[in-house]
Amino acid sequence: MAWLQKFKQLVEEAQKRHAKPVDIEQFNHPLAGQTEWHPLKGGGANFQTHQLDSSNPDQLVFKATRFTQIFSGIFTVVGIIGLVVPLAIFFYHGAESWWLIFFALVFGGLFTAAGAMLFYYTAAPKVFDTFYNCYYVGRKKPQDTLGRNQSGKRPVIDFNEIKAIQVLSERISSKNGSYLSYEINLVLADASRINVIDHGKHEAVINDAQMLATQLGVPLWDAS
Repeated sequence: MAWLQKFKQLVEEAQKRHAKPVDIEQFNHPLAGQTEWHPLKGGGANFQTHQLDSSNPDQLVFKATRFTQIFSGIFTVVGIIGLVVPLAIFFYHGAESWWLIFFALVFGGLFTAAGAMLFYYTAAPKVFDTFYNCYYVGRKKPQDTLGRNQSGKRPVIDFNEIKAIQVLSERISSKNGSYLSYEINLVLADASRINVIDHGKHEAVINDAQMLATQLGVPLWDAS
């Protein structure tokens, strides 16, 4: 849709205006000058949402932390309660409490949907598979064909396409103040970027990014 594309463009322009200046000369790499240095993913979290699991010798996997799982679960539980309790009261009192149906659908439905979506997107593992030499998101093993599918998405990225690991910071403002969120991006051969994680624990982000860079044999561009 044209309006959606326009909205994305406005958001990206705003991100560029607020991006921290980066001295790309420090990275001493020709691709750095072609790469964008504004945050790729808007928003973020003030806590650690993912941790890198290296227990499998054939994989490095970003998994949702326990706190992230509990956080998304709370939304879902509140939503279910918001659905069940009003409906139970409605069936007990009869049709004169019809407004409870509206409350259940709006309040309970929204919280349930938000919690389910949050859990779905955060629970999906982000896998760097050293056996298949590729990166993919989800629990399904990579298919034989790498690259773009018919929808234009890139479900599997060959390690040979990854030329650098980029770390950026973004200041997030809220009604309770502000905080920094840090993102890890993959920089591909065509200078495009793919976001991997985005959360507020700087030390964990740097350690994980360094481990990825070492494993993939590519430079770490830390502009955080």
